[in-house]
Amino acid sequence: MNKWWIVVMGGVLVCGSTVVFAHEEPAASVSSEQTLTGEVVDVVCYLDHGALGKGHAGCAKKCIQSGLPVAIKVGDHLYLASLADHAAANQKLAELAGQQVTVHGKIMERDGQHLIEISQVEKAE
Repeated sequence: MNKWWIVVMGGVLVCGSTVVFAHEEPAASVSSEQTLTGEVVDVVCYLDHGALGKGHAGCAKKCIQSGLPVAIKVGDHLYLASLADHAAANQKLAELAGQQVTVHGKIMERDGQHLIEISQVEKAE
C-alpha cells in the first residue's frame, strides 16, 4: 500500500507542477522609443470591413471620438495606441483619422498584439 501511495503522490506533484508552468505568462516584448509612420484607424471599422483612407475619415473620427479603440496601421501591423502616461489616445488622434501620421513612442508586443505608447505625434508629409 505504501508504494502505491508514493506513486500516486509523485504523479500529483508532477501533474501539479505542469499546471503551474502552463499558466505562467510570457514576458511582454518592450522596445525603447521608436518612430512609426502609418494611418490613424478606428479599430472596429477596420477589422469589421477593412475601412481605411480619406473616404472613411469622417466615420473613423466619430468612432474614435466615441471611445472605440484607435490604432496606427503600419504595413501589415496594427498598433493599438495609447499615450505615454497610459491615457487613451482618442482625443489626440481623432482629428487625424484616416490620415498618415508619424508617431514616436515605446512599442510593446504580447500574444501577437502590438501597442505604441505615443509620446509625440505629427502629420506625416
